Amino acid sequence: MKRIALTLIGLAAFALAGCDEGADSLTNGTRGSSDPNGTAGGEDTTFNHNNDPGAADPAANTNPPVEPAQVRLVGSPEVTSRLHACGKMSVASIGSILATRGMTGGGQRPQGAQSGMQIYGTYTAATMTATASAQTQASLGGANYNGRVPEASFGSASAMAKLFDIFAMGSYDVVNANWTGSACGTTKVLGADGKFTKDGISCLIGKPATDEHVAIANDAITKNPTDGAKIAIAALLSAAHTCQ
Repeated sequence: MKRIALTLIGLAAFALAGCDEGADSLTNGTRGSSDPNGTAGGEDTTFNHNNDPGAADPAANTNPPVEPAQVRLVGSPEVTSRLHACGKMSVASIGSILATRGMTGGGQRPQGAQSGMQIYGTYTAATMTATASAQTQASLGGANYNGRVPEASFGSASAMAKLFDIFAMGSYDVVNANWTGSACGTTKVLGADGKFTKDGISCLIGKPATDEHVAIANDAITKNPTDGAKIAIAALLSAAHTCQ
């Protein structure tokens, strides 16, 4: 009986010690910092962020973090947020671009080479729609409905490489003299002089082309009259649709 009583007295003593408001070596008698701008580890061990939105003065920060040289080379936060926030284009959207920009397999290619549309899947002329093959769906990060896996938000390196292959082979259709794109009307990507047109590039990439777009694309033709136009078309499409 005496042993039980002593045990109960000991437990009560521990409980009272836990409620003691006196100083100790860990918290110094406090139950948390009373400073709203304080840090958990103190200013000597933790970067001192100012938590007051009304006093966001960079000059008041006396403990700035070290800025690595690599961070300065990447660019401003606006630039990096735009680059890192860029998701991939859906597999269905890729098919729509191929179909509406006339990359349906009508160009002349090297013997045995597949067209961009054949790499992607199949094209139905009656409805002017493209359907991705199962292999393309998997390689481009498409949804797996049977496995309840949604489409990937960002493209992998291999997916971007395959997308460039599709655009590269699709460029053979665009340089064809009889090329037409349902989204472009009567606009031609290459004019009668064999040079790129601004309206044609605008339709191809889906946004207003600049003089620099036209100059760089035509420079590719000057440097490589045989394949320069195809290289420029593949590069334009890839840059416009892979956030580069």
